[in-house]
Amino acid sequence: MAEEQLLIEMCSAAGEEERLQGLKGLGRYGIERFLPQLYRALGDESWRVRKEATELFLALPRAGELAGDIIELLHSQDNAGLRNTAVDILVRLGHCAIPRLLEELSCPDHDVRKFILDIFGAVRAEEAMPGMLAALADSDSNVRAAAAENLGRMQLPEAVPALLEAMADADLMLRFTILEALAQIGGEVSVEELLPYHEEKLLRQALFDCLGHVGNGDALPVLIEGLTDSMRNVREAACLAIQRIALRHPEMVQRVMTRRRETGFIDSLGELLTSRRVDVRRGAVHLLGWIGHAETAERLLPLLRDEDLSREAAAALISIGSESACSLTGLWPGADAQTRACLAYILGEARCCDCEDLLLAALQDPFADLQQAAAHALGLVGGERSPRALAECLSKCDQQVADTLVQSLSKLAARFPEQVLAAIGHLLEAEAEAVRAQAVSVLGALADDRVDALIGMALKDVAAGVRAAAVRACDGRTGERQRQALLIALTDEESEVRRLAVEVIGAGEGEEVVEALQLAMQDEDMWVRAAAVRSLARQTPEIAVVLLDRALSDKVGLVVIAALEALGELDPDAACSRLLAILDHPDEEVVNAALKQLACSGRSDWVAERGEVLLNHGNWEVRLTASRTLAELAPETALRLMEKRLLVEEEDLVRQQFSELIDALRAAQG
Repeated sequence: MAEEQLLIEMCSAAGEEERLQGLKGLGRYGIERFLPQLYRALGDESWRVRKEATELFLALPRAGELAGDIIELLHSQDNAGLRNTAVDILVRLGHCAIPRLLEELSCPDHDVRKFILDIFGAVRAEEAMPGMLAALADSDSNVRAAAAENLGRMQLPEAVPALLEAMADADLMLRFTILEALAQIGGEVSVEELLPYHEEKLLRQALFDCLGHVGNGDALPVLIEGLTDSMRNVREAACLAIQRIALRHPEMVQRVMTRRRETGFIDSLGELLTSRRVDVRRGAVHLLGWIGHAETAERLLPLLRDEDLSREAAAALISIGSESACSLTGLWPGADAQTRACLAYILGEARCCDCEDLLLAALQDPFADLQQAAAHALGLVGGERSPRALAECLSKCDQQVADTLVQSLSKLAARFPEQVLAAIGHLLEAEAEAVRAQAVSVLGALADDRVDALIGMALKDVAAGVRAAAVRACDGRTGERQRQALLIALTDEESEVRRLAVEVIGAGEGEEVVEALQLAMQDEDMWVRAAAVRSLARQTPEIAVVLLDRALSDKVGLVVIAALEALGELDPDAACSRLLAILDHPDEEVVNAALKQLACSGRSDWVAERGEVLLNHGNWEVRLTASRTLAELAPETALRLMEKRLLVEEEDLVRQQFSELIDALRAAQG
């Protein structure tokens, strides 16, 4: 008793720390016996004391029954900390406090009524909606605003009619709040009920924000008019609102914007490109793109170099080019090389097929970026003349441009196979290895039977890079000539060629494929063997599993890991027994890989027998992986084993992870 009395006295001490310790001490004796001290602590000048008191109250078994006591604290006029703490507690009590709060909603204290409405909103107490709707007509303006604000916060569509009705007699502040609430609730609202408030200049920004969330096509005329409003914040709100409506009605917005090409209107949108807000600038870019006009294209072009707007500007220009290529080509003469590169790319993406001459000329430009962009575009819009021009550039450009040239020639191969084959034919005998390899890569895109012989010749090229390209060109070709050529490639002197041949062969299925893969599994190069093993995952399980079991005894860990992964794909259940057997492997990378697969399997029947051994493994990385795997599969066993291992663990990183996992597992157990 003496100690309890001392703790009670400590709760009234002058020092913050003494009051805090006194309160904690009472908590150990059972705080419900000391409610007067607890309630006094809820209003303490120290936030630490108030926080401790809050947690002690909420831990009470009958905290919900005591909600009335906390509601009484809302009436405190001279202690803001106490009222705020009471609000926090009532919010955390949740729905069990709502009936008592509804009774108190009619109290004469307007501050308390406002607090209660805020609590309803925080709890999302739908059962309180009738009282909240009635509060829209409260005698106090702050209470009315709180009712509207929290109805919006709760996003209750049923509240929309009452909110619209309250708009009619509301003051300016309440109208602001109602518009914000309607925007939060979302869903389409009859625009006719909101448009009358357009005449209130001070309300216009909030109105436009609301229309963006709830409006439809009927709101577009007033919003488009708002883009030329004298007030910048209103123009910005109109821009963003149109953007939001466009997310719901894209075709409608684009159709309306396309008709607005007057210079003054475009100037207003152009001015929004200087806004401090990135979302406004992006919105303006979208709107200018929908207008689709040479003047808007000119305004958008410099934005291709803007870090924040380049993607949107490019999309807008592509949209413009799709409708009117001349809107873009007219900008070409006055543009510098870098801008022309951007334009060339856009002309291609916009499928401006009338621009081939311009792009062919750009292909000869010394500026590599422009060359590359022109090459990319010609792959999309080029005609019969483009293959030869693209092929001619292959022997005199850098690697990055060459890659794009190959891609574009491969695309054109579908539409102009004869022209592409004729264009690259002489390059197959070029002096430069890189050029020959690039030409062979293009052959892979041609379906012509004549190509098979050319690929076969390339497989005998003196340069390994050309032979590798020929193997890649065989991918997807099913002829007997290709099959024989790939089998020969399995014996190539260059390991990379053999590896590629394995991958191409392994993409198929059947007995002949398995025989080829079985041969590759005996290759001297580990990467070739690993590729063969991975390819077995696509074969018939009955045959593949036998070969994969053999691969588990490979002397290189990389191949063993590939076999484990392939087994997991073919037969996850059967793979588990192999995974457990492999946990004794001398290569820690193999053990790590096996543990990760076991974690994915969800099986925990092995943990009791093998868990402690793994947590005591000689390699610290294995111990890390084992701890995560055990914690996931068998939390209770993992906790016991990690606590034991932690007593002798010396590796700092492992100790840290063990400690974190132990804390998490203890917390999960409660």
